[in-house]
Amino acid sequence: MSTNFRALLSLAESTALAAGMQLVAHKSQWCAIEAEAGREVKIKADRFVEAMILENLQGGTDFPILTEERGWRAGISDEGYLWVVDPLDGSYNYYNDIPICAVSIALYRGQFPVLGVIYDFNRHELFSGLTEEGAWLNKRPITVSQIKESERGILYTGFPVARDFSDENSIAFMTFARQWRKVRMIGSAAIALAYVACGRAEYYHERNTMFWDVAAGLAIVVAAGGNVQFFGDSLDAPQDVHANNGSVIHKWR
Repeated sequence: MSTNFRALLSLAESTALAAGMQLVAHKSQWCAIEAEAGREVKIKADRFVEAMILENLQGGTDFPILTEERGWRAGISDEGYLWVVDPLDGSYNYYNDIPICAVSIALYRGQFPVLGVIYDFNRHELFSGLTEEGAWLNKRPITVSQIKESERGILYTGFPVARDFSDENSIAFMTFARQWRKVRMIGSAAIALAYVACGRAEYYHERNTMFWDVAAGLAIVVAAGGNVQFFGDSLDAPQDVHANNGSVIHKWR
């Protein structure tokens, strides 16, 4: 039986749009911290909007789902399809009224991206991509940039909760960061990857980040013509992530 990827993309897009509208409409009620552990913060919005996303996806497919708040949700897929959901990437930005956060939904077949959707509800920017067809911003085609020199490029990165701040890793990061014209950290891996996909940046790198933070963005970068790599023991374990426009020349040690 063939899989209708266009219909699945439409499901992910409509779900992300609805979730984003709810995050805007209920911000005053949902902007409350529910749990804190070190640098990790969970707010009410994460849990509420995830429940809505799960209901939509489970109503449209039987695929398993990996989510930030609830982990693995059982499902059925003879071909290995898996939804990966971050209901609110940039939760602490949302809590602090920093308008850089997004809803992130991806579909993978094993470890291979099929589609991704990122909705930046503050800017009303809907990024989406089908890896076999292309990528779009608000339904208009997008592609990665053609910049080849890292000295002219922009690197996006971040320091997640599980980041290793050892001297060795910090020196390696600074050696890499010095190659770029500009380095940006915005608190949302999803939006940073979307910016690589649409040519607003050339490279994204982050260590020890969780897969749900980057899954949709990686899929959209691939759909827009870029290259991605991610390494981790499993999809629910921290990942070492690289994504770029496929042209930029850099050195990585």
